[in-house]
Amino acid sequence: MKIINQTSSQIFISAPKNYSLPVDFIATVLVVGSGFIFVPMLMMSFQFEILSRTGVLRVNCDRVEPQQVNCQISKSKYLDFVQQEPLKYKFVNSAKYNVIDKGKDSDGDQVYRYNFSLLTKFGEKVPFESIKSSTANSIASALNPFLQSKQESFRYTLDERSEPSLYISMIFLIPFFAAGFSSVWFAFSALAYSEEIILDKSKYQLRHSKRTLLGTKVNSFRFNEVAKVDVLYATDSYKNIYFTPRITVDSNRQFSLDTIKDRQIAIKIANDLNRFMGLPEEEDPVVKE
Repeated sequence: MKIINQTSSQIFISAPKNYSLPVDFIATVLVVGSGFIFVPMLMMSFQFEILSRTGVLRVNCDRVEPQQVNCQISKSKYLDFVQQEPLKYKFVNSAKYNVIDKGKDSDGDQVYRYNFSLLTKFGEKVPFESIKSSTANSIASALNPFLQSKQESFRYTLDERSEPSLYISMIFLIPFFAAGFSSVWFAFSALAYSEEIILDKSKYQLRHSKRTLLGTKVNSFRFNEVAKVDVLYATDSYKNIYFTPRITVDSNRQFSLDTIKDRQIAIKIANDLNRFMGLPEEEDPVVKE
């Protein structure tokens, strides 16, 4: 922060938006972060389409008479969170695995879909237009031995939720989405950030406000609550010395102004602020960080 404006009754200290980051850099972060969010979301939308068809398939059959088998078939969706009304069939004689030629795709490759059907006294019934090849084959293979036997009941459950392929791509995409969201949040936070201090002699008040994406936080203090204004100094790896004027209210509330290299200018800023708030001036208010 730095002193923006000063009169005999008020001093305005502010950290303008983007005061520490170039706008071009923030814009680049925003664009890259948006890409990291959009592409995974687009890919995840296709994955959710697959998840919408994934659940638990249940086949329950009962032999109500020696020559009559009735079956109920149900298939849940969205990982078994959405239950569908069971399909009911009477006089089931056998099950058949079907491969259906759908023609060719845009690349000229042959396209197939798969299902299973129940052969009943009333004709062939197809519970699902299209399911995975392995699902259709496993149901037909498991159901036919029961239909040819004299067992009283048959219970078959196929849980499709356990296939790793459903989750691998989502696990792979989550870090990209998280990185994109973090980048966009950082960019918007930098654009929204502002901080200011108003020293008002007419009210004997220091008013500090900080605005972020989460809102604006304001704290006010009487001048007599301010402990001191001093100057911190520090050195970098090249032995350069920097001075930072600092307003201290208490151990938890310290407000630093912009760092400068001139010691005497830093001391003057600190003592001008001390004088304005009626605090004791120091000949050399410099302390080591």
